[in-house]
Amino acid sequence: MNYQLILDYQIGLWGYSKQYVRRVLAPYKGKHVDVKITSLGGDLDHGLDIRQQFIDHGDVTVYLSGFVASAATIIAMGAKRIVMSKYAMFLVHKCSNFIDAWGNYNADQMQQLIEQLEANKKENDKIDVVLANMYAAKCGKKVSEILNILREGRWLTAEEALSYGFIDEISEMDGEKKLNFTPDTERKFNALGISTLGLSVVSDPAEQPRKNLIGKIVNSIFPAKDAEGEKVADENTSSTNKMNSEMKTRKFSAVDDLLKLDVGLTSDAEGYVSIKAEEMETIDNHIKTLSADVAKKDETIKANEKRIAELEEQVKNLKDGPGADTNDIEGEGAKADFNASDLFNEIKNAL
Repeated sequence: MNYQLILDYQIGLWGYSKQYVRRVLAPYKGKHVDVKITSLGGDLDHGLDIRQQFIDHGDVTVYLSGFVASAATIIAMGAKRIVMSKYAMFLVHKCSNFIDAWGNYNADQMQQLIEQLEANKKENDKIDVVLANMYAAKCGKKVSEILNILREGRWLTAEEALSYGFIDEISEMDGEKKLNFTPDTERKFNALGISTLGLSVVSDPAEQPRKNLIGKIVNSIFPAKDAEGEKVADENTSSTNKMNSEMKTRKFSAVDDLLKLDVGLTSDAEGYVSIKAEEMETIDNHIKTLSADVAKKDETIKANEKRIAELEEQVKNLKDGPGADTNDIEGEGAKADFNASDLFNEIKNAL
């Protein structure tokens, strides 16, 4: 199918912006436009603006494929007709924004932060109501029903999206295949703060299990060695994988102490740990210091081993060499029949 516009990346200034879409639509004024969307969303401002551009243009049909989420679904709501691939997934959720609250706070500062967060929450609540009204107008449902769907933040199949009224039609698009939600895709979603609720991870047999971050750091400095002193190859046995999967969380007290964390690091159910860049820098600097100390100790050990080898060689030479000539000591007062009793008397007299 020939699309006049394809949105297959982030929505916003660094992806598909409202300015870009406006330029693309301009030559088709008064004409039908087919738009393909396969995007995880992005900037709400750009999403709302592009939605309005579709409404103003009038004759726009949107085709949804792959993973379609967040601001990308908002854009779709501006189309005259929405067609979704039978293999696609659809996600609407409550709005969110970045909160930077890292650091130490006294009681007054905490109260100020609480007030800022409360004000932020009220703004987000207002936006959620606006979005719920927009979706409700498309779905023909009550705003309260849509708010519950946004609150759940669960991925919907094409059948579910159709039953709720978010789309108008399900179609088997050319070249579309069933989506495989792999661990790699899951990590990408987590990094972008996108919900994975409603998606089932399909393991990729070609993908090696990812090591725990802290484990990688420790092993890079002190690799395991066998009895011969050789490095042991890093192998993931089935028993180890089973043990790791059964462990819900892990704690890292040494790293917590190093980073001076009030709330310690813990791993998630998959064994991954997330830390900030400045924390990673602290760990990196500590590793460099440890590596330098280890290098110095290795030099000292080598020097000691060399000295020991030299001394052992000297001892060996002394043992293998001829013995020195000895002469009986003769002197005034020497007694051939000197015994233990005489020795005792000599000592007693000396005292």
